[in-house]
This record gives sequence, structure tokens and C-alpha cells, in this order.
Amino acid sequence: MFDLIAQTIPFAMGTVSFVALASDPLAPCGPEAKRPAETIAEHLRAVANHARAIMVLIIHKTGAAGS
Repeated sequence: MFDLIAQTIPFAMGTVSFVALASDPLAPCGPEAKRPAETIAEHLRAVANHARAIMVLIIHKTGAAGS
């Protein structure tokens, strides 16, 4: 069981990091957006923004940022 977790977590974090590279950090998403996403591209941008926020939170909580 531990081996499965040890293999899955880095893969999931890498996938989320890769998706986050496509995000536009200045574009609002979620409740901050002026209107709901209507196209697939807008949905993907919102997902990427959420992925970026998750990765930033994980990096800061784990101390991986070096501070």
C-alpha cells in the first residue's frame, strides 16, 4: 500500500505542475470571475489556475521553497 502511495503522489504532483504551466495567473477564475466559463479553453484555464494554486500551497506547506 505504501509503495502505491509513494509512486502515485509524485506522479500526481508532476501532472498538476505540468497543467499549472499552462495557466494564466492574472486571469480570474472561480467566484472571482465576472462570468462562468463557456468554452473548453476557459474551463481548462480555470483548472490550470486551480492546479497552480494547489502546487503553490503544497510547496509552501512542505517547505520545498527553501524558506
